[in-house]
Amino acid sequence: MKVRKLVTMAAALSISASLLLVWINVINAEDRSLESLYASVGIERISPPIEAADFTLKNLEGLEVSLKDFQGKLVFLNFWATWCGPCRYEMPSMEKLWQNFKENEFVILAVDLREGKEEVESFMKENGLTFPVLLDSRGQVGSIYGVRAIPTTYFIDSGGIIVGRAIGARDWASGDAFDLIEHLLTKTESV
Repeated sequence: MKVRKLVTMAAALSISASLLLVWINVINAEDRSLESLYASVGIERISPPIEAADFTLKNLEGLEVSLKDFQGKLVFLNFWATWCGPCRYEMPSMEKLWQNFKENEFVILAVDLREGKEEVESFMKENGLTFPVLLDSRGQVGSIYGVRAIPTTYFIDSGGIIVGRAIGARDWASGDAFDLIEHLLTKTESV
């Protein structure tokens, strides 16, 4: 009887250990997959992740908008200017990203640096861009975020933590960019 109990316990432990190894391999594969998505889009993972500094800026309608207003959402925080060629290059793909994910827990906050409302508003209309724009007319928020080159984009998770940064233009409508956003949204929805 004792031998049978020991054999049963040994079998149960063996199965449990095997399941644990499978689970660890799945988690490691997911991390490797996520790392490859970040890399393929050219996004630097922020490690350790840091809390995003809150700020308040006016949008094109003149209303004050704070980063904290978007707690619980994945925030694509992009710093740009109308005169910036690489910024102009990535804007159409940002619009595609916005159109694809705006019904999810996702928001683009495109922070224009040091330009007037009329100039930015005209640029947005001329280019058919509809994602939210904020005006950082004195560049204060850009300084807080350490923006040295534009475009610079930060990914802020649903808990207000900066998890990634991209310096320079990207094709945000690429399959890998969409896959990364979908993955980050899945983490947002589970919070």
